[in-house]
Amino acid sequence: MKSVAFTILLALTIPFGSIADKPRVSRDQVAKMELAIDTRLKSLTSTDDPVEVVGLTQGMYINGFGAVFASEVNLAPSAGISPFHPSITKEEAVRIHGKKLQRLPKLKDAMQEVLLSSAASLDPVPGDERIAVGVTLFYWQWEDKTGLPSQIVMYAPKSALVKAKTGADRAGLASSLTIQEF
Repeated sequence: MKSVAFTILLALTIPFGSIADKPRVSRDQVAKMELAIDTRLKSLTSTDDPVEVVGLTQGMYINGFGAVFASEVNLAPSAGISPFHPSITKEEAVRIHGKKLQRLPKLKDAMQEVLLSSAASLDPVPGDERIAVGVTLFYWQWEDKTGLPSQIVMYAPKSALVKAKTGADRAGLASSLTIQEF
């Protein structure tokens, strides 16, 4: 009788969630989205005047929250200070700032498209969980950052993204999509 009671007591002390909380999204699915995001960000501009993706997009699935992806982008790569280019002229700084301001809306559109395409690619993410994309913008120390954020984060519930992607509620995406600029 004591062994039965001990077995029941032992079974009650094992956390139930630890057995059932296996990730819903595989690492392979996350890796495919990372590559898709890098490809989409690189295609923001022409090959003659590219955007630079700094490093590789990193993603993860957080059980109960959803999928999160982070990247870093230089919207207007330029020559840094070097022995062959010892200083940045005022004209260069103004041109680079203007180019970044011009490309910012394209980046936001690309981020939204990434969210929409991820809804289909990440089937195992439950509808009540979120998919988030964050992009940190790269700046040189000498750059004028006026009117430019340091980081943009967009996220929405997967169910809203699926509805918008299928055309069922494209207008409703605006009310479900959270955009934060820091």
